[in-house]
Amino acid sequence: MINNASMKKLITRIIQVSMLIASFLISSLRCPTSLINWPRVVIVAVYVITLLVVRPTKCVKYLITLSLILGIVIGIYYLGILDSKAVTIDGQIYVKGQLTERAKDYLEKHPSVTEEEYFIWTGKKQSEIWTSESLGKNKLILGGLYSFFVGLIAFGILGGLEIILKSNSSQLPSVSGKMAKNQKTNGKQDNL
Repeated sequence: MINNASMKKLITRIIQVSMLIASFLISSLRCPTSLINWPRVVIVAVYVITLLVVRPTKCVKYLITLSLILGIVIGIYYLGILDSKAVTIDGQIYVKGQLTERAKDYLEKHPSVTEEEYFIWTGKKQSEIWTSESLGKNKLILGGLYSFFVGLIAFGILGGLEIILKSNSSQLPSVSGKMAKNQKTNGKQDNL
């Protein structure tokens, strides 16, 4: 039969796995298409680290709180710079960079054409419009910020759930302790 502590533990694990799955789905919402796998790897690593490291201590609780606050700040900063380093076309986000000479020349000769329109006309080939150096730099910036954001928020939420789970289980007496107590009591009754 499942006791109350086992049920709480099971529910907490189900919530954690649900959060992990939800994180996978949510991690690609405002992320450039070329960077979608970065946060997913981070989420799995954070989940494993959370299970191994988190204990219900005051220091860890502060760390989790700091993680959530820092994650929110990084997420806001990421959203603030996303429009300057990426372009959204048909719901897809593409990293952009510094224009190539060919693209600059074309856009100077045709001022009515926007950078986004030119990108669509070239078949959405990033390397034909933006320099590879600037694309690499912007991918690293956006991917790093987004991965930090997702990782810190995931650590905060999963770590909080893990603390709840471990603090509830540490308050309950262990089964082996109960058995040892029962054996001592039974032994005393036999001697009488």
